[in-house]
Amino acid sequence: MGLLVTTRCTRLNDIIHFYMTANTWIKIDEKALEPQVSSCLQAITERMDVPGKMSMFRGTTKLAYGMDEIAKTVCEPKARMKWVERMTENSLIEGKPNQEKWLSYEAYDLVWPVSNRDYVLQQTLEKSLHQKKNRTRIKVVSVEHPDYPEKSDRVRGLLPTCVFTLDETTNKETHFELMVQVDPGGSMPGFIKNMIQKGSALKTMRALNNFMKSQQRTAPKREKSMGL
Repeated sequence: MGLLVTTRCTRLNDIIHFYMTANTWIKIDEKALEPQVSSCLQAITERMDVPGKMSMFRGTTKLAYGMDEIAKTVCEPKARMKWVERMTENSLIEGKPNQEKWLSYEAYDLVWPVSNRDYVLQQTLEKSLHQKKNRTRIKVVSVEHPDYPEKSDRVRGLLPTCVFTLDETTNKETHFELMVQVDPGGSMPGFIKNMIQKGSALKTMRALNNFMKSQQRTAPKREKSMGL
């Protein structure tokens, strides 16, 4: 198990470097991060075709929240259950997000006729400096685990590449990038899978931003109820 995970993580690092430096990204769209708010921040989505594999998608935007606050929301299972679309289970298998390396099981209930999906994932959190600013990178990759075999009532999806890159611009603003390549498995043709995944980066950025915004609104109420 340990050798398999290490090998996949090394491969993921190579993939990240290749796609981060590649010049073959095709712009899909540029839309408002909050459609109902005029003059708000923009979210850019791009696609890169990978011969013989699922396409890679990338989303970039700026979020009006601190880098550590966003990282916690991306990593913590309880938070993810509240903002990730159609997620019905997020269980820790080994480790914890505050230990910077952990395994988790995620399940999703989808709309008929698409079968429900699940994933077994390894996630790592790395902190570094980028252009003299703080950077946090969260890497997610599918792994196998003996205690979580495939289930008869779900299709086991494969996540070869998923990377959240958070670059601190100020203590209250973060440049956000999501790079993801996912194969949901099942019998759907590849081109249909790519069509479904096309809007996933934008959905993720909007959902994350909306959740962060809702948490910000409820924070003063919590403080008031506690007498702070």
